[in-house]
Amino acid sequence: MDFFRQVGYNVLFFFGFILTGPYYAWRLWRRGKLWHMSGQRLGFYPQKIKDRIGNGVDLWIHAVSVGEAMMAVVLIKELRRQNPMTTVVLSTTTSTGRKVAETIKDQQTIIVYNPTDFLWSVSRAFEMIRPKLLILVEAEIWPNYLWCAKRREIPVYLINARLSKRTESRYRKFSFFCKPVLQLVDLVFAQDEKDVPRLEGAGFSSESIFVSGSLKYDVAEDSYSESSIEKWWSFVGWKPTDFVLLAGSTHSGEEEVLGKIYKNLKIEFPHLRLLIAPRHAERGESVQGEMNALGLKSVLRGTITQSLNNGSVPEVLILNSTGELKSVYSKATVVFVGKSLLSKGGQNFIEATRVGAPVVVGPHMQNFENLTQHFREQGGILQVQNEVELEAQIRFLLNQTQDRIALGEKGKVLYQENLGAAKRTARAIAQSLQAKKGCMMEVRS
Repeated sequence: MDFFRQVGYNVLFFFGFILTGPYYAWRLWRRGKLWHMSGQRLGFYPQKIKDRIGNGVDLWIHAVSVGEAMMAVVLIKELRRQNPMTTVVLSTTTSTGRKVAETIKDQQTIIVYNPTDFLWSVSRAFEMIRPKLLILVEAEIWPNYLWCAKRREIPVYLINARLSKRTESRYRKFSFFCKPVLQLVDLVFAQDEKDVPRLEGAGFSSESIFVSGSLKYDVAEDSYSESSIEKWWSFVGWKPTDFVLLAGSTHSGEEEVLGKIYKNLKIEFPHLRLLIAPRHAERGESVQGEMNALGLKSVLRGTITQSLNNGSVPEVLILNSTGELKSVYSKATVVFVGKSLLSKGGQNFIEATRVGAPVVVGPHMQNFENLTQHFREQGGILQVQNEVELEAQIRFLLNQTQDRIALGEKGKVLYQENLGAAKRTARAIAQSLQAKKGCMMEVRS
């Protein structure tokens, strides 16, 4: 049965790739990266990488994009503290994820692109990398990775694991295929106790699941610095006494909503400013067009090279840069976290709570369901159901200084209470490498 399952999957994957390939090629072409590292994506790696890997590495950490790569980087740094000589191949799917991965600059870490889940390309990668352990980040399950690992008797761990209700439902619907694949994962490091029933329901072995906490807290803590923004921030011309409404990681449509809310609130709060950080920085110019259409004076962060004179001080600042959002949270009076009002899934609000910023999110926080529920129930964030409620809550927070401060401080306390997942996860992995077999779990402590 397993043979037919593997054959069936690879046939379907091949035809699925042929059908969807033109769309993804078009997206890469738009970004000017159609052929960028295409050989690595098919399992062909240059000789210099093969030479660095030599006879194999301790860990192959498989990430996807920016978020997963950031978690991988934090984990690698913690592994280095416990054993500086641990060798790692860190692979990413996207070019933006690779940029994050490349912040690890040591001889024991080798950065490559993930091979596409063709059996032959994944097999080539395994033959070159020869890891002692395969580490998958968050929800990145690809069958050929698991099958290739098992044929080579390589344990597979899934870290920072989470599943939405929708994903669990899909796994249940196709359990005849999914359950045998998911049970090939040897250890699952869940973010929260509430994730355990969902992971079990999806098909993971109950004996393999342990709760280690969320790495997102440790990502927010890692290498935090405000100094890089201070120079250009002083150029904007906003006063320290101005209120700043920060809309972070916004998606299409949300910027226009925030612009309209801002126009309404500015009547009551003349010194209110709006800072928009689109989730995709390349949308900066289109967001500026929307602000112009609303009659709001705006400026792109990327164009600020010197102090703006009084006539050029903007009402709206658009952060069309990468990697600076977490450094501007400390400038915010109130924070709205995007992909939660009009788009589904939500974005990470942990970096804002780290600095005690009061946070408001929309109704669609499926990707952070447990975190949102925990913070909301403990009074660490506010959640609204629509744009009318969003405007009302922002107005309330701007008016009520003590309530605003209390919300931010509670979020900060909850953040600090949940640090340490990277240390627990790294300790378990290090023990596995030392034992060269199953993990002596201590992640609950």
